[in-house]
Amino acid sequence: MKYKFKTKPYKHQLVALEKSWDKDEFAYFMEMGTGKSKVLVDNMAILYDKGKINGALIIAPKGVYNNWYTQEIPNHLASHIQPKMVLWTASTSKSIDFEVEAVHNTILGCM
Repeated sequence: MKYKFKTKPYKHQLVALEKSWDKDEFAYFMEMGTGKSKVLVDNMAILYDKGKINGALIIAPKGVYNNWYTQEIPNHLASHIQPKMVLWTASTSKSIDFEVEAVHNTILGCM
């Protein structure tokens, strides 16, 4: 693979990524704390670079979803990809609503 990782994967993460990167559907049944979020971010970047996806919707439990926005994506997404991220909350402001609409329109415009 000729993919430039932002953070170097451990061997077990690379094995999981190699099993998943060319699949239309795949699930990571990895134990908590083994770095499946990093593997998923790398897989999203590879699929993005191949033109297979142009966006991702991350749905996560209340205690975890903010980590994707503040840590997982910024720490692991390849540097050459500039993410457009919006963190949804139950009570949003007009500026957040505008950001969500802009990202939504960008994704739909690329399809």
